[in-house]
Amino acid sequence: MEAELKVFIREAGVFLFMAFFPFITSLLSYCAGMALTGGQVTPAQWFYQLVGFTVMMVAFAMSSSSAWYFRRGMMTGRLEYILASPVSPLVAVLSSALTNVIFNIVYFILIASIGLVLVYGIGHLVNVIGVILFLAITLMPVIGFNLLVGIATIIFREPEPVTNVINSIVSAASGFTYPIILLPSFLQALGQAMPYSYIVNGAREILAGSFQLAQLSPQIFLLGYLALGLVFFRLGEVAYVRKSGVHW
Repeated sequence: MEAELKVFIREAGVFLFMAFFPFITSLLSYCAGMALTGGQVTPAQWFYQLVGFTVMMVAFAMSSSSAWYFRRGMMTGRLEYILASPVSPLVAVLSSALTNVIFNIVYFILIASIGLVLVYGIGHLVNVIGVILFLAITLMPVIGFNLLVGIATIIFREPEPVTNVINSIVSAASGFTYPIILLPSFLQALGQAMPYSYIVNGAREILAGSFQLAQLSPQIFLLGYLALGLVFFRLGEVAYVRKSGVHW
């Protein structure tokens, strides 16, 4: 976790890009909507896209971080060191994932709080507490999802092709900028099979004060991603140990 925190500090430029991207893109979209509709776009619709673009950046950051974690491990020998250490490799990987989850929750809260105050007023900031708890729960399936991304990186040996494909699918089918009901049926099904559409919609509704606990029910199903990620990580660990000749 300390090592991942140092990586974040070294990549301050990336963090600044992440901080400004949701505001820039959502404001451009808002201005375009104002021009096309003759000023009928509401601030709430701008906030809808601000939250969407912020969750999209969280999704991209987590998948890219997972891919590069495994890639750097292969390049530097850290992966072999972790596999040969007396500590379970899963502990090290999940510690890295937990650091990413904490970082991205803080990032989301900072961006969303600004938009929340601008659109709904400072009184709605109390809803941020609910979002923190919500993200802590709903990002659990994403950890499993990104373990699969990491295993794919080991197989294909390059992070960019893996993350580019994954991020393209996630961004197209997760309802970050528009409701997924506007998509073709097969893309709707794909979006509903991934965690992010539930995360972005739940976060929007909690911040607006209209969330219902029943909306957490899909997350129980999506925890299957966590189980699947752990299974494939274990299989990948065994295969990599045999291939690299690492001994405990």
